[in-house]
Amino acid sequence: MSTNTFFMLGVIHRDEEGPALLKDWLARIKPGVVTLELSHYGMRFRREVGEEYTKRINKIVAKREERGESCSREALKSLLSYVNIPYEYDEASAYAAEYGIPFYLIDMDFFSYVKLRTIEDLLSDENIEMVLARADEGSNGNQEMAMARLYFEKGVTIAQYDREMFIRDRYMSAKIQNLMKGNHDKRFLHVCGWQHMQDPSNLYRQFNPIKVFSHDKTFCL
Repeated sequence: MSTNTFFMLGVIHRDEEGPALLKDWLARIKPGVVTLELSHYGMRFRREVGEEYTKRINKIVAKREERGESCSREALKSLLSYVNIPYEYDEASAYAAEYGIPFYLIDMDFFSYVKLRTIEDLLSDENIEMVLARADEGSNGNQEMAMARLYFEKGVTIAQYDREMFIRDRYMSAKIQNLMKGNHDKRFLHVCGWQHMQDPSNLYRQFNPIKVFSHDKTFCL
């Protein structure tokens, strides 16, 4: 049986409050090992071409503004999320470097490849223009927050947990199990999108997880 303490910290991706919240939870939990729901492929992709695509998006935003045309704030955030390095990586890697602890990207490369292989078509000038021209229909961040709070506070499940998430969680839980073999008695923190904490197949149950939502202000360590 594992002697590790295992925390799962559920975050909202692209959350404006996310960086500060994650930094605070890292300081409170004080992990000895950090794992992150991010693939090596996805990270390499963002490092290699992220700047190029960000410039393309910002150039089109500037042109629209020069023409007096508005840009959907939510659409812009969504487009940039495909190419920018996630705040979860920035905060977790900085903490690991400061305290000299292991930090691992443990998500599957396959699904990142499938989603990102069509990025050139997705982020063509024409498509960027079309996406930015859409009217905001309510913040996706607000919708995410509402669904997350229903789950954590009321036990109501609305967010979809699909086959892909199961396959990824099966892969990541196996990676964590292997990492624990070489890191006995250490406090593990797995940072992931909050939907993964639903875990209907109990893939993480073997670690006796302590599940925390990043926006939870009542949780005490």
